[in-house]
Amino acid sequence: MSLRINSIESLLQGISIAALPGEKLTVTVGDTVIVYVGVEYRGPAIDGAIWVSYGRQDTWFNEDGSKQTLIPVAVHFDQSMDWVPYEIACPVPIGGTPGTDYDLYAKIMGVPGPDIFSPTLLNVLDVLGAAEFQNFAITSYEKV
Repeated sequence: MSLRINSIESLLQGISIAALPGEKLTVTVGDTVIVYVGVEYRGPAIDGAIWVSYGRQDTWFNEDGSKQTLIPVAVHFDQSMDWVPYEIACPVPIGGTPGTDYDLYAKIMGVPGPDIFSPTLLNVLDVLGAAEFQNFAITSYEKV
């Protein structure tokens, strides 16, 4: 399973920035990160869902309710005797607390057996807060 990460910096302007797994992506609260999850499947036709989250990997993965896909992305795997590659786009709205060095993981849920976890990508997201200004003042004036 592989992860490809894109950030939509501005939906109105359509600017996007791509990062490969292991590269750091800087985003702002309010952005949406599209995480592309790749997996190969063979077996009977089944339905499942992909869940993506960012947070901090410790003994377990620490996340909060504003740092993951709002609704798991539905996915269908066709019946196949051979390995078939799939790539699924999972939007992750960026919310919560700004910070650096967030980790990222994905999982497949709702399929037979336990959830299937991707490897956790460490230190791949920096989240900036809203733009701020301070010390705005007139510094001088003169006759010309």
